Amino acid sequence: MKKYILIFLLLAPSLLFAQDEAPEKKIKTFGIGIVPQYAISSGTRVDLDFRLKKKGQWLVVAPQFYLNTGNSNIWEFDEMAGAGIELQHKIFLKDKPEPSGIYFAYGPVFQYFSVKDEGLSAYTYIENGTEYIGLGQEMQTTNIFKTGGNLIFGMQTIFSDYFYLDAYIGTGIRFSFDDRTSGLHGYYNEWWGDIGYSGTLLVLGFRFGVSL
Repeated sequence: MKKYILIFLLLAPSLLFAQDEAPEKKIKTFGIGIVPQYAISSGTRVDLDFRLKKKGQWLVVAPQFYLNTGNSNIWEFDEMAGAGIELQHKIFLKDKPEPSGIYFAYGPVFQYFSVKDEGLSAYTYIENGTEYIGLGQEMQTTNIFKTGGNLIFGMQTIFSDYFYLDAYIGTGIRFSFDDRTSGLHGYYNEWWGDIGYSGTLLVLGFRFGVSL
């Protein structure tokens, strides 16, 4: 019996020390999430996060897809389809195994929209042997090209070791062009939420997903 007590006393310090040691957190290298507020503009955005070699730095690749068949709450046209991509260089203030904490991010945005809507179109007709030019309503397709960039600050939190919630706010700038006018028709550029907006804008929102 004394032999077992002696063995226990010898092993006890090492057992207690092992229990006090917190297990090392797995280093996260990839994340996938969505930005739900894009649904307001008939869009879907998926964020793919990749850890870079530099400490606390990530690359976010965010493809976007848009589709509307005339039931939008903020736009008035018959049909719209589009795609885009946003790139972000994301830098956390503190380097951690998981992507969490305060950060700032910046990067470019590229978007394309194809809009079908009724509009005035010129046509020619002949009356009493004379050719005239008239205006009439017909379905038209306008291709809109948009580029720009964002600068944002945010806070990302990890839940249950895998799930993240990210809230951010910042500013951005956009430059839009179409293939029907010189520059862009004002119909698609009335306020900063329009698909053809040009100028500075407020960027804010949140996203959630899984970090692996």
